[in-house]
Amino acid sequence: MADAATPRRYLQDHSNGMEALLRTIRFAEGTWRGGTTEEGYQVIYGGRLISEVLPGSDPFSDHPQFVVVKQNALNSSAAGAYQFLGTTWNRVAGWYDIRDFSPTRQDQVARRLIRDRLSDAEEANIDKGILTREALHQLAPEWAALPTHSGASYYGYGQSVKSWDRLKVFYDKQLALLNRETEA
Repeated sequence: MADAATPRRYLQDHSNGMEALLRTIRFAEGTWRGGTTEEGYQVIYGGRLISEVLPGSDPFSDHPQFVVVKQNALNSSAAGAYQFLGTTWNRVAGWYDIRDFSPTRQDQVARRLIRDRLSDAEEANIDKGILTREALHQLAPEWAALPTHSGASYYGYGQSVKSWDRLKVFYDKQLALLNRETEA
């Protein structure tokens, strides 16, 4: 159960602008995998799937909690559609007493992290379907593949980053698809 300092709205509020942003983060993090299938929700750092690394396990039972060690590269415990570090997942999932790593729960935790990072003005923009460079800059400390104002990763260290232009095109395309779906 969420504590008094953790508003319940983070678990369910959802606009087409927010959904388009969630998809855009997945695209930037390399977990989009062609759309809204569950496959992207079980990607671990390096691109493999939880089900490949832990065959026979339920990939959505919990964050895998292990560090992928890559020779001549960064090491990371990032997993899931939003490449949550184990420590980040444990912290936010703990606020809500989340006991699984399902796509629904991953989306809920990502929405909470987004709302925590965005200013009120940028949150309002997203809810209206407006993605700005400033919003991506504010989210860059949470998701290393999002660009800062300079166009680089917040973390430096050679982290791959999608360009503002590419992310804006992707966001606008997803928003248009979602708007068509809700109008039907």
